[in-house]
Amino acid sequence: MSFEFIPRRQKAPPLDIIFIKGLKCETTLGVYDWERVSLRPVLLDLEIGSASNESFEHDSAKGLMNYDSISKRLTAALTTLHYKTVERLAEHVAQIVLDEFHAPYVKVTVGKPAAVKNAAMVGVTIERRVP
Repeated sequence: MSFEFIPRRQKAPPLDIIFIKGLKCETTLGVYDWERVSLRPVLLDLEIGSASNESFEHDSAKGLMNYDSISKRLTAALTTLHYKTVERLAEHVAQIVLDEFHAPYVKVTVGKPAAVKNAAMVGVTIERRVP
């Protein structure tokens, strides 16, 4: 009888998550021309991996993600840009968080309220990591 050696997976470093739920933004969103006439509300839920856990261990602001800065940056970006799909909007939000706030991981949910009859919201959730 022979056995194949399967190496153990290396344990990933711990990842602490901060979150922002229900961030209301307005943007131009839609495939059809009539959808892009005015700003429409979208709701963002974010789970952001923290690269440093010093603020968790020592009750320190060092290495802390600034919720307000992230919220303001995303609100400003979405107000000025135009998207055809919620998928592209979610990808853009993820790239801002990863690139500008140096997060190693982000999970983005974009919800489009009242877009479909009899549904409170439709949307998409994506996860992205820094390689």
